[in-house]
Amino acid sequence: MIRLNRFRVLWPKILRFQTQFRNPTRYYENKTPCYIGLKLPDKKPCFDLKSVSVELGNSCHAKAIRSFLYTHYWTREPSVVALWLPLNSSYLDVLTEKYSNSGDRFLAYERLSRTKEHKLVGVCVINKVYPWVSSELDEWAHFTPSKPERNRLYFLSHCYRSPNIFNKYNVQYIYDVEVLATASEVGGQGVGTRLLTTVLEHAEELRHPLVHVIAISKYTCNICEKAGMKRAWTMDYTEFVDNNGQKVFFPRRPHSKVSVYVKYNDPAAPPVLD
Repeated sequence: MIRLNRFRVLWPKILRFQTQFRNPTRYYENKTPCYIGLKLPDKKPCFDLKSVSVELGNSCHAKAIRSFLYTHYWTREPSVVALWLPLNSSYLDVLTEKYSNSGDRFLAYERLSRTKEHKLVGVCVINKVYPWVSSELDEWAHFTPSKPERNRLYFLSHCYRSPNIFNKYNVQYIYDVEVLATASEVGGQGVGTRLLTTVLEHAEELRHPLVHVIAISKYTCNICEKAGMKRAWTMDYTEFVDNNGQKVFFPRRPHSKVSVYVKYNDPAAPPVLD
């Protein structure tokens, strides 16, 4: 009789425990909404790619691009491949002015629903590069006194010359994507892919023969592959050495290689009509 009474007392607790174990959402629905293991149906994501729009920049966007490069691009690259220059480098100012005021510049804006503002979350800069650029970079690197600048110039010259893109595709110039940068808070959310896809569509519309990307990091390689570009050449960073045979770059994992991606647009093909 005593055992039966104990069973009658414990049985409701057993049923309640089974209900909580089988349906954890019901158990935690009265708890804090910040519970990590729970996805509430009415909780909206912090970032939505549908709210991102890409537009072609002009001269009035130079100041915004310059600020974005110093905030989200130059400060992040050294931690990835140790390729770019220190922030106090004079050559860095030259590059920033070039990317801010020349070439085709695409800007990705996120529309903030709460404040109705447009926030700059991505920048892409494209310039035409001709076959003699490798000789110019080598000559410039030979006379520059800064070792980081010299290594970078020789590295870019090697990446332009080694794949032999101009002869392989028989083109007079390449449409080179020199900057593909996204804000740190939206990294890995598809903004870079959206930018590069827009660039490829723009290049095909304007009949540029070849779109070219030097992917110095694993993240950029993933973006190029998602956008449908073809890998034409790759090199391990350990293979790039200076005149003394010493390794120049010491990237962290998984950024161990540099790759060149291309997208060829046949000039003889008919234009794409919407």
